[in-house]
Amino acid sequence: MAAACLVASCATTAPREPKPVPSPLTHKPFETPAQEPDTQTLRLPVPGFLSAVLVLPATREPRPLLVVAHGAGDKPEWQCEWWSAALGARAVVLCLRGSAMYPRDPRTGFYFRDHHALGREIDAALAAVQTHRARIAPGPPVFAGFSQGAIMGALVAQEKAPLFSRLILIEGGYDEWNVAAAKRVARAPDARVLFACGQEYCASRARRSAGWLARAGVNVRLEHAPRAGHTYARAVGERVLAALSWLVEGDARWRPNVTSSRR
Repeated sequence: MAAACLVASCATTAPREPKPVPSPLTHKPFETPAQEPDTQTLRLPVPGFLSAVLVLPATREPRPLLVVAHGAGDKPEWQCEWWSAALGARAVVLCLRGSAMYPRDPRTGFYFRDHHALGREIDAALAAVQTHRARIAPGPPVFAGFSQGAIMGALVAQEKAPLFSRLILIEGGYDEWNVAAAKRVARAPDARVLFACGQEYCASRARRSAGWLARAGVNVRLEHAPRAGHTYARAVGERVLAALSWLVEGDARWRPNVTSSRR
């Protein structure tokens, strides 16, 4: 009885790690690189939505497409600056805008109303970017999402499978999986999911979801930068970049070396 009570006591008094509630970003979480990448940044009109940001490598040779969804309060300009500095001429980068958090404030950040809105915006943006199709290598795009963009992007990837065969989910998208959802993403050939975390809560939940994905036959990897915080830059970003070669392995459109010195 004493042993049973002791076990029960432990079960009821063990501290539970609180779920982090990320606050909207209020500033760019990285420094502008001293040397600008050899790319061209454009405003891309997206019918029915606010404009996206498109980064084209200077080379005229077609490159694979990376679609990026930011976090709440974030801006597509920040995401495209970070990713273009990381990838340089290796990819075309398309960063979605979403809706203004405070439309009357010109300094506002942006967010996605729900994953259905994000899905519609992705469809519209992929249609709009066809004006630059000569610069984009044929084949499925890679998706990268941070925080809210990762959460809603994981749901969009499941609903629109096999649109995205490779997913980068940074500090979000770790609670949106079960075996059935994973099987939908597994429809894509050699599907791969990269989780990247700077907080233990994210990492612990991602480990569980990684199990569901692996059971469904999806290649999955978790990169955890302990105590790095809720960010896609610095130590978390370094982990993402170190895993990029694994993420795009087997896709001949990507150059052999997709890592970067970007920090």
